[in-house]
Amino acid sequence: MTIKHKTLCTLLILLLAFALGADYYDGVDSLTGNDLLYGLRNLISTNTYSNYSGAKVFLFQELDNDNGQVTCVYTGEVYNIDSNYSGQTSPNTEHTYAQSWFSSPTSVKKADLHHLFICTMNVNSSRGNLPFGNVASTAASDVYYSYTPWQSYRGYDNWQHRVFQVNPEFRGNTARAILYFYTRYNDPLVQGGVNMLDTMIEWHYSDPPDAAELARNTEVQGFQSNRNPFVDHPEYVNRIWHPEVANEDDIAAVPLLRIDNIYPNPFHEQVNIALDAKAGDTIKVAVYNLRGERVHSQELGAGQRQLSWDGRDSSGKQMPAGVYFIRFNTTDSQVSSKLLLIR
Repeated sequence: MTIKHKTLCTLLILLLAFALGADYYDGVDSLTGNDLLYGLRNLISTNTYSNYSGAKVFLFQELDNDNGQVTCVYTGEVYNIDSNYSGQTSPNTEHTYAQSWFSSPTSVKKADLHHLFICTMNVNSSRGNLPFGNVASTAASDVYYSYTPWQSYRGYDNWQHRVFQVNPEFRGNTARAILYFYTRYNDPLVQGGVNMLDTMIEWHYSDPPDAAELARNTEVQGFQSNRNPFVDHPEYVNRIWHPEVANEDDIAAVPLLRIDNIYPNPFHEQVNIALDAKAGDTIKVAVYNLRGERVHSQELGAGQRQLSWDGRDSSGKQMPAGVYFIRFNTTDSQVSSKLLLIR
């Protein structure tokens, strides 16, 4: 297959994923706060697959298999496996939301691929059921890495709770798996004395979803019939845990930073974005490619709430077709979304 044909196939897959995602969330897309949380909980409660052995076969042989190779999510170590391998030794299967945390153990939770990933056995054991968090000192922490720059740490946070800090390459995936699990099953985010919510929100925005994570989400849906909403709609995190609220001293609610509309998406020549933010806020805009490189940046003044991007970098060079991430920041809020540029 030629490079041109491969690119076309990739774009068609991404277009299909965008279309599926748009229809999937129609019933909840106008909601915020707990209404959105409960709406999503009901929407994604369709997974009933409960065969853990079958889930592992799919995980190792199809979902996270790249031509016979699988990768440890915490260290980046690559393993060659055969067609019969499903985590019997090392690497094995990591339950991102630890099984010992399950409020009521069920086979459906155990087999849920949205929080199952491939991991080196000793690193899996070292993480155990530690909550995720940021260590206070990497120098004083145990470091886990294998032949790559990916470095995860086990150590103590600023409050002397023992935590596991995931490498930057997989930090956002971890956060979205944890937030998914909480949304789907209502199992607690406070573990080992650590409330993971703020850290998961921070990790989610520091490492936004990429095309591979979006494609994985679609594959998991095909296997167990539900999606992780925070992969498809990163802005839902902000809309659930930082919705606009009414101040008792104010007549109307004061909105936080929010994306109101993106059209068209996918786009060919220009995408238009409408924002909502507190009066007087200056909004910083940055567009990133899938390698995490910032390709365009600008600022919207206090009165500007509309943005148009023509698919060019800051120097005016036309960017190639593909998935991009646009991020908006004010002094106290952040929101991001995916854009698909087609040529």
